[in-house]
This record gives sequence, structure tokens and C-alpha cells, in this order.
Amino acid sequence: MTTWTQIGLLVVALLGVTHITIANFDVKFEKIEQINGTEYMDFRRIRVRKFNRTVSVLDGTFDLLMDADDRFLVAVKLAYSSRGNNQFNQYPMKIAPQKICEFFNTTWRDYHQYFKDDTNFPEIGECPITAKELYVKNHVLDSKMFTKYLPHGLWRMSLLMQTTDTGAVLLVVEVLFKVADRGIFQ
Repeated sequence: MTTWTQIGLLVVALLGVTHITIANFDVKFEKIEQINGTEYMDFRRIRVRKFNRTVSVLDGTFDLLMDADDRFLVAVKLAYSSRGNNQFNQYPMKIAPQKICEFFNTTWRDYHQYFKDDTNFPEIGECPITAKELYVKNHVLDSKMFTKYLPHGLWRMSLLMQTTDTGAVLLVVEVLFKVADRGIFQ
């Protein structure tokens, strides 16, 4: 095999790897809804709205009504509706229940970069979190924060807060978003 053939195969291999590792889809907010737990956090002033003709954003404020510390667990579950008809199946992708301080010291490191510019969400390692008003200003959902192999369709992300002693669910907030081929929302 000639040197040029080897170089060509190397370039093809590198291009193939690059193609596989880039997320080839767009994501778009559909809805946010608090199911329960308004005595702990109040999400009534946050909503999904159109930013322009093609982009939906999360915008508004919500209140953390008590200090959050390791008395509470936080978890994220995902469910998937391939046809977009709200018939959701639980998906194995999730963030298992973690104590809040553990979450903000470890898992939050992977996601903080996507929220730091347009929110006042807690910094990495900030714990306990004091009761306060949190804001989200025109936050666009970024496809890079998800795994590169996310099936297209309607998704429901459930954010849960539980007690550490009994595991009772105190708060559930559901965020619905769509996943589609790159450029389909434009």
C-alpha cells in the first residue's frame, strides 16, 4: 500500500469518526409544567415562548422557597414519544437520585456551561442553596448537552426532588422538548 493510500485511509477514518461524534439533530422547547411541590419551588412565572419564527426559549423566574441542602435528593428521568402523541415510554437515560450538594459538586459540572450565561442557577459546588428567586432569560435548549444518539420525537424530562429519609417525591417539574433532524425547525 502506498503512502498516499495510507494517508487517504487515515483521512477517511478521521472524517468518519468526526461524523459519528457530532450530534446531528436540533432540540426545541415545547412546554414546562409543575406537577406538584409549589410549597418548595414555584414555577408559575416561567414559560416556554417563541423568541422568533424558529426558536422557542425558556423565559421567566421561579422561586426556591426554602434552603436546599443534603436533606433532599434531586433526580432526572426521561421519557420518549416517537410519534409525538404524548404516549411516553420511560427511557433508560436518566440522572439517578443524588443528594443536592453531591449533585452540584459532581453532575452539575457537565451541564453548568449550558446555563451559566442566561440564568442565575447555582454555581458548581454551591451548597446549601439559599431560598431565592432564580431567573432564566431567553434560554435556548442546546443539543450538545444530550447524548449524540438521541432518537427523534417528543421527549419529557421530569425533574424530581425527594426526601433523603423516605424517598418521598416532593416536587415534579416536567419539561417537554422535541428532537428532529438538523435544520427542520428553521
